[in-house]
Amino acid sequence: MTFSDERVRAAVEQRFVPLSLDLFRDPREWLRPLGVIWTPTVLFLDRRGAVRYQSPDFLPPELFLDLLDLGEGHVALHWARFTDALRLFGHVAMRDPVSPWAPEAHYWWGVAVYLVTRSRTELDRVWARLRERFPGSIWAARAVSD
Repeated sequence: MTFSDERVRAAVEQRFVPLSLDLFRDPREWLRPLGVIWTPTVLFLDRRGAVRYQSPDFLPPELFLDLLDLGEGHVALHWARFTDALRLFGHVAMRDPVSPWAPEAHYWWGVAVYLVTRSRTELDRVWARLRERFPGSIWAARAVSD
């Protein structure tokens, strides 16, 4: 269902280097460092092979497309590509209709804003919006301003 969707397939092929491993057939020395214990698991690795984000199981195409932005956003953050991270997290955070990923994306959007601006005021502005839009989310609980 997920990977048979043409939009998903095109996005993955254009933006990533897809690799499929079999939990029961491929060598353990490949799988163990990745921390995969359930299949399918989608991993977002950086260019050195470090896992920067992961998500278990299949998702409907719309949710999976947002997941691609989140995963790529985390890779961008770890490689100091903060402007790319801003764009990717902001896209999911502010998408209409609202994505179930929006609270998490909004949190990381704030982190990227801070890393670009070094402004606690700007971070607080983004996180205040997160707390306003998604007050019951775990991400709003994390977005505290001290």
